[in-house]
Amino acid sequence: MSNNFLLYNYLQKSPRYKGKISERISSLFFKKGDYIYKPSEELYTAYELVKGVVKVGSYSKDGNECVYDILKPGDIFGNLHYLDGNFQEFTKCLTDVELRLYDLVFYKRIVIQDYNIAEWFNQYIVRRWCRAETRFFTTISEDILIRIKRLYKEFNYTIKDANGKEVNIFALFSQKDIADLTGSTRQSVAQAFRRIENKQESLKMEMDTVKMP
Repeated sequence: MSNNFLLYNYLQKSPRYKGKISERISSLFFKKGDYIYKPSEELYTAYELVKGVVKVGSYSKDGNECVYDILKPGDIFGNLHYLDGNFQEFTKCLTDVELRLYDLVFYKRIVIQDYNIAEWFNQYIVRRWCRAETRFFTTISEDILIRIKRLYKEFNYTIKDANGKEVNIFALFSQKDIADLTGSTRQSVAQAFRRIENKQESLKMEMDTVKMP
């Protein structure tokens, strides 16, 4: 199965699904700063991010938001109802966003019944696991400056939001976002950036040589 597999394109081209697309799939737009959903909401939709960037997180005991993933075009998210009521995340738009909404019953059925979709879905989930595990490993094993470099390496590229505006993903992050994604604090991130400013040229050279797993 190619990494270039596009679910919606596949459904459009398949005679098996053509007549169901308008009934089971729709589009929705959100503005930068909007929440797509919060933990208290009951969801029966699988979301596909078509354009823009979304952050995913939950809340600490004191009610503060904690970010643990960043989603880019092509990512799938939402409550698939496999967690026995323990789904407690929010999603918030870092840019203007275009989403594709799949009826959850339809989505889960095609993942089970269609071999090509099942193979794509399994590969996608494994890549998401690997991404999360790699970030966790980096958090527990690397210095804060290395963690920031790796995050920079992962997200330092440009995409288009729902309005066609070009945005650099890393530039969208607040210090709090970077702290959450690197398992550190805002103070540690601020100190790391001061170190970066003090040796910009050598840091750029180091960033260029960092290899992502």
